[in-house]
Amino acid sequence: MTAMRHLLRILLAGAVTLAASAQPDATAKVRIRAVLHDPMKPFAEMYVRSAAGALVRLNLAMEGLTEPQLVTVSKGFLQLYSSATIDAAKPQANLLASVSIADGVKQAIIFIVPAGEKEKLPYKLMVLNDSVAAFAKGESRVINMTQLPLAIKAGEHAKEVPPARIVAVPPVTKVNALNQAQTLFYRKVDQDWILLSERPMQYTATLRNIFLMYLMPNVDEPQIRTLIDTSTPQ
Repeated sequence: MTAMRHLLRILLAGAVTLAASAQPDATAKVRIRAVLHDPMKPFAEMYVRSAAGALVRLNLAMEGLTEPQLVTVSKGFLQLYSSATIDAAKPQANLLASVSIADGVKQAIIFIVPAGEKEKLPYKLMVLNDSVAAFAKGESRVINMTQLPLAIKAGEHAKEVPPARIVAVPPVTKVNALNQAQTLFYRKVDQDWILLSERPMQYTATLRNIFLMYLMPNVDEPQIRTLIDTSTPQ
């Protein structure tokens, strides 16, 4: 009987160890680049936890993507704040936005836009895995930060982009002598797809195109912002 109890203790201890090892780290270091699109506050200051854990200003740029910044993700969430200090009595008072970062993501692009009036926090975020394995050069990504069904036609590829989703577009091969292909964006109204925008875009094996689709305050028609990334993810 004593031997049986001893064996049971060993089995239970092993189960606890396995369960603990399956849990994601309480904190993780992620290298991020950020894109803020806020026409009302284009110079908004935002703060994020540095690799050392202190609140530091988030790197932002007027155009394109920022330089990479190593930050701390706590319990699977990246959080943005409006200042570098937190009131201990009201730790969530200056929280601007929060987003889940999948376990194992080491580098990401963070898209930031104003939230709607009914949202609890001032901004909403979407995360794009920025590793070369997840987003290879030559590919494109469409970021739908609206609650509307949208679509893209890039060269030979046609893709629906559901609300609040990121959709991958494979390399476009049907291009002209300038490596350009006509790129069209659509919004679904009832059962019809209505053209929003049309533009020639360059597609090559040395760059990645990112199409950010968003809504401006008091404007019903989605807008499109194009980011061309020529960097080399690590």
